[in-house]
Amino acid sequence: QGLQEYEEWKWSKNPTIVEVLEEFPSVQMPSTLLLTQLPLLQPRYYSISSSPEMYPGEVHLTVAVVSYRTRDGEGPIHHGVCSSWLSRIQTDEVVPCFVRGAPGFHLPQDPQVPCILIGPGTGIAPFRSFWQQRLFDIQHKGG
Repeated sequence: QGLQEYEEWKWSKNPTIVEVLEEFPSVQMPSTLLLTQLPLLQPRYYSISSSPEMYPGEVHLTVAVVSYRTRDGEGPIHHGVCSSWLSRIQTDEVVPCFVRGAPGFHLPQDPQVPCILIGPGTGIAPFRSFWQQRLFDIQHKGG
């Protein structure tokens, strides 16, 4: 009985560890155990939204700041770790990152070839870099 009630509560509330500890203050958890239960942060992958020729030595990102509520929309507001951090840093701050190439994802060599740009899940970011590159090519390469 208790297990079923717990599973229903967990499913309907979708609580974080902090919310569980707040809801059940009698639970005493050593900090060492708490730290072992926290998930490791995973890399966040973002599409580069700038042309490397228009902005050499720079990488621009277009990021939506994530925020959501647990408890069927009634719980506290949670914010995405990486997107929130990126929104708070200063423009000239160095961001630890790596670039993962996508050699098959590029503009056609011939600028006369029309492009249909569809971004399921990627948003506008990769296409911003494409139109910047097309503008750069027109302004500097005549094309």
